[in-house]
Amino acid sequence: MEAFRLFRRSPLIWLLLNTLLLVIGSALMLIPLLGPVVFALLTPVFMAGLMVACRDAESGGPIELAHLFVGFRQNAAQLVTVGGVYLVGQVIVGGVMLFLGGDELRAVAAAAMQESAGRQPAPAPTDKVYFALLVGAALFTPLAMAVWFAPPLVVLRGATASAAMKASIRGCLDNLVPMLVYGLGLVGSLFGVLFILRAVLSILPSGTGFIREVAAIGTFLAWVTLTLLSVYTGYRDVFADEA
Repeated sequence: MEAFRLFRRSPLIWLLLNTLLLVIGSALMLIPLLGPVVFALLTPVFMAGLMVACRDAESGGPIELAHLFVGFRQNAAQLVTVGGVYLVGQVIVGGVMLFLGGDELRAVAAAAMQESAGRQPAPAPTDKVYFALLVGAALFTPLAMAVWFAPPLVVLRGATASAAMKASIRGCLDNLVPMLVYGLGLVGSLFGVLFILRAVLSILPSGTGFIREVAAIGTFLAWVTLTLLSVYTGYRDVFADEA
């Protein structure tokens, strides 16, 4: 609710900020090999800018597109370090999953991509694949905890990357049940939004492809924006006693 109140104050500028971020990310992802790495390293930097925008909006200040780049001027090295740790962690987790799942996991992943493209149905996952996914989820969880609150801790409190990630893990563990409910709420809201969007799009007449794409992108941007705003409100609630 607090994230929605922040969003409701300036919905257009919030959507523009996240649209700009999406455009930057899409442009970087077009660069083979290097682009995705650069975007992964810079994601906490952009997140930090959004956190500063949230703080300024909460205090009644204006929100500007320039907020997205504030992280490049405040503790940029520490923020990039957070991105580097997250990137390396993802590579390690992915490597472990591929080692455990082997060719079966690769086959399921490849078939799933083909199925999403409308080609052929993906084969049913085996016990080996399920085990690899379970281990991957177990390893990814502490990694996600480490980076969840790290950007606001770095940019709003001046913490180092290591201190911010340690504090983020501690904050998540100290509020494990609320964080679990929050995570399930995010997933549930995404499925709910997708269900409503699908129902709305189903009643649109044929030949409205552009309208469908705009509606889908707009809905996704709104969900992403509220999610990012909730990171700030969650940070403020979890670390309020340390302010």
